[in-house]
Amino acid sequence: MNENQQWAHNELKNLIKNSPSYEDQAFYRGLDQLMIKQAQRLINATGELDGRSWADK
Repeated sequence: MNENQQWAHNELKNLIKNSPSYEDQAFYRGLDQLMIKQAQRLINATGELDGRSWADK
């Protein structure tokens, strides 16, 4: 994760901890999981693009 993603992850963890309702906590957990998956997809796509640019054709 980059710096901005890490900041957002920490903010979401604080929101989860401080939210009084279960619905809000569930929303923030889902949002955090989505953000983590998207970050991983970006890393994978970058690696794939780099790999394809070096592949012999």
